[in-house]
Amino acid sequence: MARILIVDDHQPNRELVASLAGYLGHDVLEAEDGAEALSLVRKEHPELVICDLLMPVMDGYEFVRHVRNDPEIAHTEIMFYTANYREDEARNLARQLGIRRILYKPCIPEDILETIEESLQEGTKKSNTCIPVDDQGFDTEHTRVLTDVLSRKSDELEKANRRLSALTEINLQLSGMQDAGRMLETICRDARVLLGASYGILCLNESHIGEQQIRLFLSGFNQGSEQALPCPDLFQGVPGEVFRQKMPRRLNAENHSELNIGLPQGYPLVRSCVISPIMSASRVYGWVCLINKLDGMNFSEEDEWLCSTHAAMAGRVYENRSLYLQLESRARQLQLYDRAIEESSNGIVICKADKEQDNPVIYANRAFTDMTGYSHNEVMGLSPRFLLAADRNQPELDRLRHCMRSGGSGRVILRNYRKDGSMFWNEVAVAAVHDEQGKIAHFISVFNDVTDRKRYEAALEHQANHDSLTGLPNRNLLQDRLSHAIHQAHREGDKLAVLMLDLDQFKRVNDGLGHNVGDILIQKVAARMRDCVRESDTVARLGGDEFMILTAGVKDERSVASLAQKILKQFERKIDINGHEIIASASVGIAIYPRDGENGDELFRNADTAMYRAKELGRNGFQFYSSEMNNRVRERLNIEQSLREALPRGELSLWYQPKLDLASGQVRSAEALIRWQHPHNGMISPGDFIPVAEETGLILPIGAWVIEEATRQIGQWRGQEQREVRIAINISAHQFSHGKLAEQITQTLDSLSLRPELLTIEVTETAIMTQMEVTVRQLQALRDKGVLVALDDFGTGYSSLTYLKHFPIDILKIDRSFVVDITKDAQSGAIVETIINLAHNLNMRVVAEGVETQEQLAFLQAHGCDDIQGYLFSRPLPAKEFLTFLRQH
Repeated sequence: MARILIVDDHQPNRELVASLAGYLGHDVLEAEDGAEALSLVRKEHPELVICDLLMPVMDGYEFVRHVRNDPEIAHTEIMFYTANYREDEARNLARQLGIRRILYKPCIPEDILETIEESLQEGTKKSNTCIPVDDQGFDTEHTRVLTDVLSRKSDELEKANRRLSALTEINLQLSGMQDAGRMLETICRDARVLLGASYGILCLNESHIGEQQIRLFLSGFNQGSEQALPCPDLFQGVPGEVFRQKMPRRLNAENHSELNIGLPQGYPLVRSCVISPIMSASRVYGWVCLINKLDGMNFSEEDEWLCSTHAAMAGRVYENRSLYLQLESRARQLQLYDRAIEESSNGIVICKADKEQDNPVIYANRAFTDMTGYSHNEVMGLSPRFLLAADRNQPELDRLRHCMRSGGSGRVILRNYRKDGSMFWNEVAVAAVHDEQGKIAHFISVFNDVTDRKRYEAALEHQANHDSLTGLPNRNLLQDRLSHAIHQAHREGDKLAVLMLDLDQFKRVNDGLGHNVGDILIQKVAARMRDCVRESDTVARLGGDEFMILTAGVKDERSVASLAQKILKQFERKIDINGHEIIASASVGIAIYPRDGENGDELFRNADTAMYRAKELGRNGFQFYSSEMNNRVRERLNIEQSLREALPRGELSLWYQPKLDLASGQVRSAEALIRWQHPHNGMISPGDFIPVAEETGLILPIGAWVIEEATRQIGQWRGQEQREVRIAINISAHQFSHGKLAEQITQTLDSLSLRPELLTIEVTETAIMTQMEVTVRQLQALRDKGVLVALDDFGTGYSSLTYLKHFPIDILKIDRSFVVDITKDAQSGAIVETIINLAHNLNMRVVAEGVETQEQLAFLQAHGCDDIQGYLFSRPLPAKEFLTFLRQH
């Protein structure tokens, strides 16, 4: 293999020839100019030198002349490889220097390889003698050729300078444009003018500013045809390849033929074109296509370079404009964000992530100052921990610390303190900001004063768990506390008790004195109960007049009984409300865990059962729950079920207790008393089933039946005996509730053509006070019709003289509780005597109930009582027996 020296001042040219020579297996030497090459030839004696002509320091002709004039190296084979000289000039000078082969740039690799092989073969055949160079003739010709080359290069340089100046001017012009459309239109036009093209087409994708939008700009076309031309496909044809490959293309048709570069129909025929991508270092935006030079020539390599340069500059200018617009938009956004942060109603604080300085504050907005009272300058450099003051024991702080350590985000609510020391609830949203290396650089905190919200939530929670009237815990909170108390008692083996308390006869106060008085009474009772219990106990209002007390750590029944007695004793003191002195009482039922129930529902139910038992036993007392009470409950349920069938089955009947007129000694009236003959249980006392009927609402159909049966019986006796007997029937408070009792009784009397005076309505003080306005109105309507009204059990209820004065009453009945002791107890006798005198002074008749002895009868006769009824005279009798009794008296 041979040694080959390659001489060229352009490294790419050297690398191309070197790689080809190396491919053939030759050793390659390289030199940048003739002087360096001459030194290598003298030192290395290469078999072949491939030399450029125009080079700095020493050109190719001068190098060859020195080689030929040196006998040691004059025989060296040399070939020229040039692009700067005309072909005839190069050959003439080469002949004078003994150079037989010249390659002209650009040259295909096959020609280079072939010429290298031919030169090496001829070099081995020729002799070492060399024709000396005619220095004078060579210098003359060399100078002339060099002058011509320099002149052409000067023209080309001037032309290049003009084009570069034009490019610079275009670049400056484009840089000052703000309108994108005008900028792109100018790029297309200037590219066409710069290269002397007939037509210019620019196609660009503006998807970087939003949705994809292909924009088309044309230059050199008629204005009418521009509007009719369709937009080329940015990604198709030769322009599409340029777009994808990011490389320019130059195409020239041969023999005046036409090129198909993929433009739509209607565009000019293409004989020569150059297409360059409009791109920046980061992306391709589109392409510019120049078609057919005005002079009819083909586009040259220089034209391609110029078009690419212009397109590249346009791409950078377009990108810079886009970046500028983005930066301008971002600046406006940042300005807006900064204004929003500064004007935000939320406090915003930025801290530097620096553990050694305890994450100091570097920014705080105006809302922070308004919220805390601390100015911006006062908090700079401080740790935001100062807002906690001494209140560091807050569970949410652990979450906040974890969030800051992990570099995430979180939200907590803390108790913070203003500059004046006042506390406020601060909802803090914290987020870590990371730098380019992923390290935590800052913390951004957004403060929101939620004090009002916390107060509202606390109020809602209190409202949801407390009674609005008394402020006591309600059923919800009681059940929650009871559940916890049971769990703790089970764990520790302790006992607890629940006391169900219900005010006695509270409805009388509510209806008689008004709901305002009733509400005040509930409040005062609640306050007294709170004073009776320990701090750890719970007093709750369940609703209406029902309360419950939960007390834990119970030792035995005696301690619970002591608490119940303490509470009941509070009721002995009068309660003064708006000038009314009220003596309230209560019934209390007690259930103990775990004896009377293992969960809250069982304890509630059994305490309630015990409370009702206390009421049955006379009220104003307490009862512990026992299993026998459940038996009584079951009995009541059985009574209710049977009572619903009693009326349809005809199991109810009226018995009549005669009333003796003491003045005449005759029986002129009687009281109708209801009886229930159960088919299996026998006679059931009214005291057992009347309360059940009132609770279940069955009293209404039963009461209606009593009215119809009593009036029917009056009519029957009148027809059979030709004798009118006044019958008194008892009316429940529930029968007045629907407001149609008077109408019902009047219609019944009219249907039987009975005189209203034959019917007496007996009603208790309690019944009147339950719904006083409605009841009094109906009683007055009946009395106006002629029906007599008797006030039953006088002295056991309110016994208010004011009410007695205004009630429509004809008869006053003295309760048997006063009659039983009139001969033994002076006070009872005095009360009865007073009642008789009072009634007579009010033009009322007086009936004494429960007369059982001659002594009682004598006392009543002596003091002017009008009528008596009782076992001394007669027990209640069925209708037939009463008729017999009536005939005898």
